Amino acid sequence: METEYKTPNKAFKSRIMEIDLNGVKTGGESSLMFMNEEAGACHKPLIACEILTNIPANYPELLKQAWQEKIYDPLECVKFAEASGFELLAIRFNIENCSNTDYEIEKSKEQLKEILSITQLPLIITGSFKRDLDIKLLSALAESASRKCTIGVVEEENYKQIAPTIRDCGHNIIARTPIDINLTKQLNILLTELGFNADRILIDPNTGSLGYGLDYAYSIIERIKLAALNGDAMLNMPVITFVGEEAWKTKEAKSSNVPEEWGDLNTRAILWESATASSMLASGSNIVVMRHPQAINHIKNFINRAYKN
Repeated sequence: METEYKTPNKAFKSRIMEIDLNGVKTGGESSLMFMNEEAGACHKPLIACEILTNIPANYPELLKQAWQEKIYDPLECVKFAEASGFELLAIRFNIENCSNTDYEIEKSKEQLKEILSITQLPLIITGSFKRDLDIKLLSALAESASRKCTIGVVEEENYKQIAPTIRDCGHNIIARTPIDINLTKQLNILLTELGFNADRILIDPNTGSLGYGLDYAYSIIERIKLAALNGDAMLNMPVITFVGEEAWKTKEAKSSNVPEEWGDLNTRAILWESATASSMLASGSNIVVMRHPQAINHIKNFINRAYKN
């Protein structure tokens, strides 16, 4: 006897919040990522190409080779990223190791103005990831940006000093918490109590890379998404994960002093970032922030195949 198989579809209570990044939108799905039959009309995941304004001495050689001399000039990196067809840029103003931070903040403001003058691509702006320094840096950058950007990260320890300026200047905000669903919800509540609209908040669950906590980050992001889809309004925001930041810290991505069976460093490093990114996307991340152009293209192809475009 023949039986007709019908693909089961899970119906959730709500959709993920849609957020406008000033030209590109993210979120809007009504199911888990890549569940295309269930998700309905939504925006496909995004990749942000990350550009650092200061290249550390210990920056991986493979990234330097990929970007060549332009890596030391953020404006040239922006031009290259746009010419490469990347749709979203993440500019990290990493001045945490500079001696004269007041001078570097003024310099960062001018760099941001120059970047905004040469590209219309949506921008994610991040700072030093040092809480005290970012109070001054992110506030200054928010005031200097001439159009809507997405700015972060803020944490529970410094959001009160930074978020009002980001809010008043009309930008989106990235809220970072240490891989904990309850702390994530708490910070989102605090931001909305401060007057931030929920549709201007992105969740950063502080990702781990492949082999360094990815499985835990994966499960937390999945739990955040399931809670949001089941009606939790304070977790119902798109998720952003800083994949490049984490993947390129690992010895697998930057060291040749490893067993021979680990294979070619270049191939291994690119795949390390790609595997971390694809895993974060599968867990529910709406935006992955990446560094190597070849890895970005791998993930771009992965997304396009999954969304059939």
